[in-house]
Amino acid sequence: MNNLTTIDLDKQPVAELEDLSDQIPVIDMSLLFGSEAGDSARNNIIKEVETACRNWGFFQVINHGISSELITKVKQQCALFFKQTARQKDEVRRTFENPWGYYNNELTKNQRDKKEIFDFTVPGVDPIYSGTNRWPRDFPSSGIFLEYQAQCVILASHLTQVFCAGLGLPNDTLNSHFVNHTGFTRLNYYPVSDPLHGSTVEHLPTADLGVHHHTDAGILTVLLQDQVGGLQVYREGYWHNVKPIENAFVINTGDMMQVWSNNQYMAAMHRVLAMDSKDRYSIPFFFNPSADSEILPLPPTVTASKPAQYRSINWGKFRNGRTSGDYADYGKEVQISDFLI
Repeated sequence: MNNLTTIDLDKQPVAELEDLSDQIPVIDMSLLFGSEAGDSARNNIIKEVETACRNWGFFQVINHGISSELITKVKQQCALFFKQTARQKDEVRRTFENPWGYYNNELTKNQRDKKEIFDFTVPGVDPIYSGTNRWPRDFPSSGIFLEYQAQCVILASHLTQVFCAGLGLPNDTLNSHFVNHTGFTRLNYYPVSDPLHGSTVEHLPTADLGVHHHTDAGILTVLLQDQVGGLQVYREGYWHNVKPIENAFVINTGDMMQVWSNNQYMAAMHRVLAMDSKDRYSIPFFFNPSADSEILPLPPTVTASKPAQYRSINWGKFRNGRTSGDYADYGKEVQISDFLI
């Protein structure tokens, strides 16, 4: 493991270098999907993804198969959602018992984030919290959001197969863990003004970042960001800006991929700056395993010279523990380091 927990990450400098070698990779996925693509082209993409996962834990994808028309629609509806009145949004305010809905008082690493969010998952009763999606009565855009989420699932499934191939595993190695996936989509709004300014709701007084530094819990995240910027990834002592690319998706590896790969693919530490001059929107889709999945280092990643680094992690329990920390300061948040052998 690394020593990230022993330093104050938020005081680390931001990289000023603009050389391409100091930016996260941009990968063209078109040859992965096209019928004209040969094995050589696919192998090149697998290698690019593998290298990005090992060196950065972050990369961007273009020509990914999700239409620009759908991207434009979901961006528009995201902005419209947060333009609703506080009363309208509060009608679907999420709770400790049901995390699906709107919130403006979230904690990351027990620190308050300067943002508003709206979370939704696949239709039906989710298997971790036994909650269901809630949509505002006067905001009939659930169809667009669910269509977008379904397309993200397809892209994330393809990327999961590429992740496996990069580890020398059959493409379908992890398919069984996602038959009943628990992925979800989040609408993020990072306003210039603190959303809790003057509020009587109990909250921590300071929200100095849009999202404080963290790793994502699942296998991978598919992020759509606008052109404002503010996302940063930590690497080798510096924070690196993730420059927005129109209609591209930012992909990052999560904790469960780090465990499955036995630390070959490291979950990327990242954060979002607080907005000080222009509002920002982003839409991450978190691809997560089935609730009953037991996560262990995959056999080919375990060798005599590199034994398994983790005990088994039950995904449903792990995810539930992470969510609890969104609402209150419960001390140390559950991490994969708790399962180190």
